[in-house]
Amino acid sequence: MFGEVRSALDVLETVARGLDPSCLDGRDAAALVELAARGKRICAAIETLAVRRVEETKVWRDGGHRSAGHWLADTTGETVGAAARTLETGRALDGLPETDAAFRAGELSETQAHEITGAAGADPGAERDLLHVARERGVKGLRDECRRTRASAVADDQAWARRLHANRRPHRWTDPDGTYRADVRLAPDAGARFDAALENHLRRIFAAARKAGRREPRDAYAADALVALAGEGPCKPVEVRLDLDARAARNGYVSPGERCEIPGIGPVPATTARSMLDDALVSILVKDGADITTVTKATRTIPARLRRALEARYPVCGVRGCDNDQFLEIDHVVPVADGGPTGIHNTWRLCPHHHKLKTLSGWKVVGVPGDWDLVPP
Repeated sequence: MFGEVRSALDVLETVARGLDPSCLDGRDAAALVELAARGKRICAAIETLAVRRVEETKVWRDGGHRSAGHWLADTTGETVGAAARTLETGRALDGLPETDAAFRAGELSETQAHEITGAAGADPGAERDLLHVARERGVKGLRDECRRTRASAVADDQAWARRLHANRRPHRWTDPDGTYRADVRLAPDAGARFDAALENHLRRIFAAARKAGRREPRDAYAADALVALAGEGPCKPVEVRLDLDARAARNGYVSPGERCEIPGIGPVPATTARSMLDDALVSILVKDGADITTVTKATRTIPARLRRALEARYPVCGVRGCDNDQFLEIDHVVPVADGGPTGIHNTWRLCPHHHKLKTLSGWKVVGVPGDWDLVPP
């Protein structure tokens, strides 16, 4: 086995040393990247499986390391946190045979394997569905689904809510170049209020900059918004949106297949959701509430009720495989100029990139309402 691995590495090293990317056309370069990516995934699987044995045999002690994670970090040149995630994945693979097989076959990246083992460890019955999500969607989509799986598997909803609240804390430091840095942990309801207040300032500052003819990266304006929020407080009433199933609200916990989320934040404990229901500044979409599919009007104006329905139906970009949930834009499948109505069956939400492909590059919408997709011309 070791001879085969060393021979394979020798071949790869020879290829890497002699590689001149300028000699490749675009398609050959793309094909080489795909091969290299598969090789990286397979090597990650070998590393993850082997380091599990290093941990079990405690051979890491021979070099005087504090833990198997510290040994792996020194061996790979990664951080101790990354090494700890690798060890967590290796431990969890023992009870997840389908994930183990997919990882060994190079079908999963180390990141995907870590996400699936963490979620399927909480709910083993979800393993096959999560593997399907990993094949069909990007890492962000998989992470979103894994969060929902973990939320549905929580045994004590109230304890989960208390734990999220208890773990709140800010971490502040200064970089060597003098830059002030901060990392904040908040419970999801508090985080949603903070995020909404920050977004209001960001939109105000962005609009003022455009009006004055200034153009800077959006992240720069977000930093200005953070300072404004700290110094001035909210610039307008803060609205938080909550999507939940009525059954979860009544029962006080989330069952598999039920939804209890703050859009843009993710799943929240039903206990947290129920405590938010009395807040007049929380906009609520209840799954079995009013009929939201009957709003139609031939105008570009998007009624508030339709907007909420679309946000619930398309929490991420409507194009298959795209899980972008930032700056989504409402699009008419059949343009208003061509007689398309403004209703739930003729509208969806797209990220700016895919909206431009449809509007400017001739990409076409295919599918049926609620299951649209975008294809090249």
